[in-house]
Amino acid sequence: MKKLYSFVTIGLLALLLVTSCKKESSTPVTPDKTSKTTQQLLSFKQHLLAKSGATMDADSAEWYLEGLLNFEQANNNHLFGQVDFYHDTLLLSVNNGQVSLSDLNALYTAINNWAGLLQQSSGNPNFAFDVVDLSLEPNGLKSGAENMLATLSGGILGTGLNYVPFGPEDYWYWGFGLGKCDNFSGYLGQDATTQLQYKFRNPIAVLAPGYFVSVQFTTSYWYEFPDDNNPYGNYMQFYASGNSPSPAEEPCLSPDELNYYLGKFDYIRMAKAIPGLSYKTVEVIPDWGLGQGWSRFHDYKLYYGIKIENPN
Repeated sequence: MKKLYSFVTIGLLALLLVTSCKKESSTPVTPDKTSKTTQQLLSFKQHLLAKSGATMDADSAEWYLEGLLNFEQANNNHLFGQVDFYHDTLLLSVNNGQVSLSDLNALYTAINNWAGLLQQSSGNPNFAFDVVDLSLEPNGLKSGAENMLATLSGGILGTGLNYVPFGPEDYWYWGFGLGKCDNFSGYLGQDATTQLQYKFRNPIAVLAPGYFVSVQFTTSYWYEFPDDNNPYGNYMQFYASGNSPSPAEEPCLSPDELNYYLGKFDYIRMAKAIPGLSYKTVEVIPDWGLGQGWSRFHDYKLYYGIKIENPN
C-alpha cells in the first residue's frame, strides 16, 4: 500500500504502555453506557473542531480519536465479503504529556482523507469500513515523536454465510497470492489465507448495529495451538516445514485440510480473547521462516473491542 502522510508531524500523545500484541485503553467503558459513550465522542468532536488551542491528556486522546473514527467510519451491522486491512504509520510528537486539540484535528482530518482515498480507489459504491484501530509505539527519537500505527479494515458489504465448508474444487496454495493448485489453476492474488479470512469474517448471525471502542489486537501464532489429532500437521493453524533450502513446490491445501482449520477458528478466537472485550475481526497473515530448512505458516491477527450498540 502506498504510504499516505508518512511524515505528517502532528503534536500528539504521550507514551502509552504497549506490548507487541495489544494495547491498553486508558478510558474504559461498559456496554450499559452506550448513550453516554456516544455523547462523549460527539462532544469530543465539537471540541476537536473548535480550534481553541486547548490541550488534553495524551493517554485519553488516542481512545477518543479511535472511538470517534469507529463511530463515523465503521458504525455498521453488516456482514462483509472480502475484507482487506490497510496499515500506515504517522509520526506524532508530545509536549509534557499533553496534546493540542488543533493537532488532534489535523490527525483526524488526515485519517479521514486516507479513508476517503481508500473508498475511492476501491471503485465500488458498496465499499465500507469495518473497524479502525489506532495504536501508539515509541520510536526512540529524542524529539519526543512517537509512531501512531493506524489500521483500517474495509471491504464490500455482503450477506455471505460464515463457516460454509470448502468445496471439492477448493485446492489453494498456502499463501503468496498463488491462487489454486493441484488440478486447478487461476485466481492469482488469492490463496488459502484469503479464503480462510473470508469465511472467518462472515458469521452466520447478523450483528447488532453499533461500533467498537477500545480496539485492541492480539496475534495467534501457529505454535500456540498444538493438536496431535490434526491429520495434516501438528497444529490448529497451518504450518509446514522441510529440511531443504526451499520446498520443491509451495504447499497446496486441500478442501479437507482447509475445513480442519475452519473448524478450529472459534476455539482459537475464544482462547485468545482479551478480558472484557468482544471479538470483532481477524486478519489471516501468511508468513515464512528463515533457517537451515524452510517453513510456511499462517498467523491470525485478532481484533477485540467494546461493542457500543447504537440502533441509529
